[in-house]
Amino acid sequence: MDTAPFPTLIHYQIALTVLLIAVGANLIANFRMLGKAAPRGEGPRTFWPVSILVPARNEARNIRRCLESLLAQDYPLLEVIVLDDGSTDETPEIVAEMAREDPRLRLVRGQPLPPGWMGKNFACEQLARAAQGEWLLFTDADTVHRPDTISWAVEAAQQNRADLVSLIPRAVTHSFGEELLLPIIPFGVVGCFPLALGEWLRLPPLTMAIGPFMLFRREAYQRIGGHRAVRGEIAEDVVLARRMRRFGGRVVLLDGSEQVDVHFYHGFLEAWRGLAKSAFAALEYRILPTLLMLLFYGFLFLWPVLLLFGGLWQGRMGEPTVRLALFQVFLNTGLWYAVAVRFHLPRRTAFLYPLTVLLVILVTLDSVRRAVFGGIAWKERVYHVRGGSVK
Repeated sequence: MDTAPFPTLIHYQIALTVLLIAVGANLIANFRMLGKAAPRGEGPRTFWPVSILVPARNEARNIRRCLESLLAQDYPLLEVIVLDDGSTDETPEIVAEMAREDPRLRLVRGQPLPPGWMGKNFACEQLARAAQGEWLLFTDADTVHRPDTISWAVEAAQQNRADLVSLIPRAVTHSFGEELLLPIIPFGVVGCFPLALGEWLRLPPLTMAIGPFMLFRREAYQRIGGHRAVRGEIAEDVVLARRMRRFGGRVVLLDGSEQVDVHFYHGFLEAWRGLAKSAFAALEYRILPTLLMLLFYGFLFLWPVLLLFGGLWQGRMGEPTVRLALFQVFLNTGLWYAVAVRFHLPRRTAFLYPLTVLLVILVTLDSVRRAVFGGIAWKERVYHVRGGSVK
């Protein structure tokens, strides 16, 4: 009886090429979706009162720059509320000084963190209670906004009849280490995540939002339970977006790289710790899916490089498998280059993508280690994960 032969290396190479072409198609579909949802630039038809809510803990190096950009908005109906979450630096003094000069800005002192809450989530929950606007914009203290950003986002909300508008910001880098690590944020969202498919099918698990800019219709935010419903979630932005879609709300994700800059981290070690805080949480603390994702990333992005270098070393460049590996490396570089151009990242990062992927795999493994065996340290607090949430 004849038996089918085992798959050979060329079969794996053909399968990988098909996968990479699928990733490219997904990237094109996501780019088209982002462009279709973008506002036309006509301005809001109606000016809703907007409360801009900024949780801040030890943000002295960022807070003044952020608030200056928010207070310079051309949107006429807004208030800016900053909650100081127990800062030990000059953050509250800076905010209080600026509040004395502009009545639209208000400083709120945060309450002690209750058990089971992430610090940012509790700060946002307090901010929502203090807000008066019909729309609530949660934005981080390390962001810088163009003067028309609020108008632009409100127009997008009206145009798309959205309950939640989130922007993919431009990640500002301050070191070569950050240039290696941070491209995974936009690439992971628009390159490897099926956003367009999720939008078409309205599937909550395929819904995404980015924490530095989340504009909620107040009624919809309250309907899904607000930040109280995600009190122990580290990746609260993604969970809130998926709850919004699960409750029948309209979620719109936009390319905000020309509207909002975010200074996520300063230096390689801080970027590593920040990504390690969130990586495992974004995968809902599930070991098997996390390991499968890492194997997928390794196969997709690292295997062609290893095969190509092996072929060069052994003088086998004429073999079909090595030629396919060369094509795959060129295709991968093109995908990463397209994302770098779209989101205004240093373009040289596209040619360093194997290092980015290798570092992200190591960061994710470190994230698993921290969550399982120790605690997740962030902003001078340590969070312990039990049963998929912070305890």
